[in-house]
Amino acid sequence: MAVEGKVAKILGSEIVINRGRREGVRRGMLFEVFAPEGEEVWDPDTGETLGTVEDVKAQAEVTEVKDRLAVARLLQNTASPFGAVNIGEMQENLQRIFGQMFGDDVRIQGFGTGSGSDPDLESMLGGPLADLSKVQVGDAVREIPRR
Repeated sequence: MAVEGKVAKILGSEIVINRGRREGVRRGMLFEVFAPEGEEVWDPDTGETLGTVEDVKAQAEVTEVKDRLAVARLLQNTASPFGAVNIGEMQENLQRIFGQMFGDDVRIQGFGTGSGSDPDLESMLGGPLADLSKVQVGDAVREIPRR
């Protein structure tokens, strides 16, 4: 049976999993990290919910094992061909592109800066933007069986 647990702590490019030697975790094991509640899918024809699907955020390889926890190094994000999106970097790229297209006097309003009288993206959407691609404490983890 595959080992399942949760992210207990984030240590930069590593995570701590709340499972360890007692549950059969060994160095070199691979885990996938995903939101525990999944992502809801809606039928485009009827508008009804079809259920939820798991959205894998990342993979991690166990580098250290203790009795009740394991430390795993996050591997390159495989969930998206573009990796995690940095909003500030996206704004800079958009500014450069719009500047080339329409002139340097065109300004892209800041995402989440809240400065000035013009609304920013977060306030237009009614609150802070969560980066759902990032691994968070409480995310579910599940062993990926080696082939």
